[in-house]
Amino acid sequence: MDFLLVRHQWGKSDAALSLHAAPNQFTTAGLQTPDFLALSGFERGACPFTQTECFARWVSESFAADAFATAFDQAFVALGAAEDHLQACGFLFEQMEGWAYFFGRRSRGRYPTEAYGLGDGHAAAESQVLKRAEDAVFEFLFSWNVTGDGHKGWVTHYRAKNPPISADLEAALRFLRLKRYGECPHFDFEPCWWTGLLYEERSESFFDRNTEFAHRCFDAHAPHFTPGLQNLLTAHGLMERFGMKILPFADAAKRRQEDIARHTNATPAPAGPKRAALPEAFEVAISFAGTERAYAKELALALRVAGINVFYDDFYPEMLWGKDLVAFFDDIYRKRSRYCVMFISQEYANRMWTNHERRSAQARGLQEKGQEYILPIKVDETELPGMPPTTGYVSLAQYNIEQIAQILINKLRA
Repeated sequence: MDFLLVRHQWGKSDAALSLHAAPNQFTTAGLQTPDFLALSGFERGACPFTQTECFARWVSESFAADAFATAFDQAFVALGAAEDHLQACGFLFEQMEGWAYFFGRRSRGRYPTEAYGLGDGHAAAESQVLKRAEDAVFEFLFSWNVTGDGHKGWVTHYRAKNPPISADLEAALRFLRLKRYGECPHFDFEPCWWTGLLYEERSESFFDRNTEFAHRCFDAHAPHFTPGLQNLLTAHGLMERFGMKILPFADAAKRRQEDIARHTNATPAPAGPKRAALPEAFEVAISFAGTERAYAKELALALRVAGINVFYDDFYPEMLWGKDLVAFFDDIYRKRSRYCVMFISQEYANRMWTNHERRSAQARGLQEKGQEYILPIKVDETELPGMPPTTGYVSLAQYNIEQIAQILINKLRA
């Protein structure tokens, strides 16, 4: 890919930057770089700067072209991995350009939304559950439906294990054109997402039916669906740093507010069995001062939506009530967590409770004999006692919480 950053000057104080991208190679199959550019908001047309057709869009005055070129390569690789995983599950990414750019043909534009022919995916004259599966994030259910007007086919239902799902995850599901159903009878009338596939029979031969294809796609969900979503969100996150979007997302600040509202306004669970005891172990324990609670909560929610077992104090208020917190927190931060994520700030260094958590985490770090345990997030440039300055960290000056959450999820699942 050749990139060209152009400054347009119409007057002394009237100027703007545009970014021009000219793809110079294609693959034999799958998403092409022109498809990725079209998804990212670039428009194709004749270009006086590249002496040929190119893809172009306006960018901000602070646009970092070199950093973007690197991120573009990484994002395209992530999107390709997402396509591989999700194609195994039966999802085909729309190719708005394909090879058209390279062979001088017209762009295709976006495809219309499919009409499944299976109604709302739930109300049916006949519905039979065929299979169930799950991964760390979703439960999957595969049913055979026959509608009242004679249409028949398969419906795959998706239920998030830790609802409500985040705005990011919902955008990824909508990108795949999954539909939401409010009260799924297969999941105790809880919400689900679904997609359908009409039955096809071109002759009496078994090989001219799409039955085997439908079952193969469902069987691929457990190993491939969530990794596909993770790569899709990674690709979007890399491009979003530069003001570009692949997925139908609101701005990051608005999404954060939506996620907080979803969890704050979630309908309380009805009275029932006693809540499960505190887990024996956590993948992540978050340590923070009160001034960083909003950051800690956002990170904890993102991890929980991704199916990560995380200790965040507000998730377990009934477990903390009446306990000896000195002993309890020492147990959490020294013995029962795989990693300790620590928000480092001046307030963190000054607070009594955070110093107690820090000492417990550092004692565990010493036991690990050089293996990483404390994962620092720098809020400011405060240095903590006993924390080597050579310890790798991420900074809120460089990454937002969504990006840090994705980095952490990738680390946990590496």
